[in-house]
Amino acid sequence: MVASVPRQYLIDAQQRRIRKLRLSVTDRCNLRCTYCMPPDAVFMSPQHYLTAAEYATIVAELVALGVESVRLTGGEPLLRPELPQILAALAAVGVPDLSLTTNGVRLAGCLDLLAAYGVRRLNISLDSLDPRTFAAISHGQSLEAVQGAIARAVEHGFQVKLNMVVMQGVNDHELGAMVEYAKHLGIEVRFLEVMRVGYACHLPSSQFISAAAMIRRLELHYDLQPVPQPPDATSFNFVTACGAQIGFIASESQPFCGHCSRWRLSADGVLRACLFKEAGVPLRGLDAAGRQQAYQQVLGMKPVVRGAEVHHAMHQIGG
Repeated sequence: MVASVPRQYLIDAQQRRIRKLRLSVTDRCNLRCTYCMPPDAVFMSPQHYLTAAEYATIVAELVALGVESVRLTGGEPLLRPELPQILAALAAVGVPDLSLTTNGVRLAGCLDLLAAYGVRRLNISLDSLDPRTFAAISHGQSLEAVQGAIARAVEHGFQVKLNMVVMQGVNDHELGAMVEYAKHLGIEVRFLEVMRVGYACHLPSSQFISAAAMIRRLELHYDLQPVPQPPDATSFNFVTACGAQIGFIASESQPFCGHCSRWRLSADGVLRACLFKEAGVPLRGLDAAGRQQAYQQVLGMKPVVRGAEVHHAMHQIGG
């Protein structure tokens, strides 16, 4: 009998196991959300993007090291022309859980493609239900298209979560309306604190509202019952007697660094241990042995305590 070889996992000195990868396929976006990028944002040349084959090689190695979940991000991932080839390559690798984050503008026409390659979980950004507020935040006029795509995704059986970045004096008055909207669709809504990353560092501090403050407001209208979450979950969640599913991502007021299980791979092949770390390790051009060394190097770069802010652009590292 041949003895089985113990599987090697990516476990750092703090005993945090890396099992989730945020994989950016482009830094481009068709919206200009005020907490993410300026209206005149400059993007890298597509010639710098990793190819489908390069993504497959890296992801296959990371899956062998215990990565279980890969979430495609951008910028806006549905803008990448080679997305079908990337999805096919990742599906062939056998990623246990393949999901996608999108602003929803192009989503309706891509649902069949995503389903064909095993993407069943979608995080969709929706910061307002009011066309004027939506336009003011996103510099886009596509609210109707986004809402239509959300409804279609739900109808087609996708597991959908809505992400709303909440800003005081901008859209915080819509907390209850967003809960009711998501409840009607039978999906979860997650309220995010504004993170001091990149362009968002220019926002006035008066726009920040903590998850605790949001909860106090919602408790005036809902009986929030906690829902147990895995230790490495980014959100803490509640359900209500009326059927609402509500989550909060409190990256600023309640950082979750101590249990974080995520790495980020940028569209140009830089692997980062944390959204709040400027430094990363370029993987492009390395051979297999070099990449293995790089993975161990990144494993040692994950912070224990989160920094106050970071100035690299969120859309370039998979926001």
